[in-house]
Amino acid sequence: MKSLLTHKRMKFIKYIPATLCMLLILAGCKDDSANNPTFDDDEIPAIYMDWAAEYVYSLGDVMKFEAQVSPSDHTTCRWLIDGNVVAEGLKIEQTIDTEEPFTLRFEAERNGIKNFRTADVTIAKEFVAKEFEKVVLGVITSEGTSNHVQWDYITHLMYSSLVVKEDDGSLTLPDKAALDRFKTLVSLAHNQGIHVIVDISGTINYPTPGGVWDETAFNMAVIDPVRRTQLIADIKNFVEEYDLDGVNIYMNNINNSNSGLTGHEQIAEFMNELGAAFPEESDEGRRKFHITASVPMVWNNTEYYYLSSVERLDWVNFLLFGTSDLSPVPHAPDWQIDDNLARFAAQGIPASKAIVGIGAFGVRYDIPAGVNPSWGDIDNYLSYPLYSDILKLDANAADKDELPVGSGLFYTGAAGAVRKADITLANDALGMLIWMVEYDTSNADQSLTQAVYNHLNP
Repeated sequence: MKSLLTHKRMKFIKYIPATLCMLLILAGCKDDSANNPTFDDDEIPAIYMDWAAEYVYSLGDVMKFEAQVSPSDHTTCRWLIDGNVVAEGLKIEQTIDTEEPFTLRFEAERNGIKNFRTADVTIAKEFVAKEFEKVVLGVITSEGTSNHVQWDYITHLMYSSLVVKEDDGSLTLPDKAALDRFKTLVSLAHNQGIHVIVDISGTINYPTPGGVWDETAFNMAVIDPVRRTQLIADIKNFVEEYDLDGVNIYMNNINNSNSGLTGHEQIAEFMNELGAAFPEESDEGRRKFHITASVPMVWNNTEYYYLSSVERLDWVNFLLFGTSDLSPVPHAPDWQIDDNLARFAAQGIPASKAIVGIGAFGVRYDIPAGVNPSWGDIDNYLSYPLYSDILKLDANAADKDELPVGSGLFYTGAAGAVRKADITLANDALGMLIWMVEYDTSNADQSLTQAVYNHLNP
């Protein structure tokens, strides 16, 4: 009897898993139509796809896109070029057979309601260098777009920046979205005959050109032979991948501590080796390749005199702005231009190799009454408004260099830019730069970029 009972229990246990499986299957077959999304007749169809505001192609390229839309029922999709339908459905494959730029548009229409995406498409052309009398170098950050660049009013564009890493001295690259924007910038610049230079630097505290105190990554990389060789290889790979026209070395974190620079001779060797890694002209023989350097307006910029020993140096960018003191003072006084150009000329870097920089931002002091800041806490009372925002504070701000905001707001307005351009011309310097183009305005009577370009290249 005992064995029979055991046998029956085993049969019962054996069938429990099968019963559970059947119940689960039946539960899965339950009608869940109530949980499916429903759409009203006036729903706007949503569009999902990788998309940018601008694209650049060459003749013969195939332009490919694929979209998803929701809801898809009763939704009609089409692709248009300059208003003409060239494809229907969710995909397009279009061969580029014209040099003329055009507007690409994707439309999703449902019950008469449209959603859409548009992009400006530019076709790469043969590079023809822009003619100019004086260099006007626009500097742009990785956050900038082509809409920030006043193409008619610059001769060169500099991308700021690829940062040398603290841990191993390699390059920190922007994210994919920024690199996609950069690729478009390069193509658009080349179509305008504008050379593009990449800036290599330590960390930069935008909007100022200031670095991080005692950050030594860049310094250590360029004075170490092994790291230096790898860094130059990394730079060369980036230049070739993005078809660039020059490399700028920013000395912000090669001047890294109170003890001064480390390894003047090795830094000069680094720049000489960098120059030797690139031909004077591009491989196609169609563009000049630039080797340049930037120096900040710091108390010990006399240490940069060693740049005169760099054999291949097209110019030096003098970033004569952004300085501060323990009490409110102009951050970019005009006298700095004459002073820096004269001092560096005496050390072997003539004004003909000097670019005078102006900053499209201001330094604002907010020091409470009765407070005497020290160098340890002055930064707590400083802010750096962009030039485009300063213009909103006063209708006549472009004609001024100072506003009574806080304890004092100091900047360079359009009138000040013209004044600095006159000093640049009087010294027969090579040109000027704008830091940064996205901080500027495109309004003709207020723009720093236009003021500089029109004065230097009348």
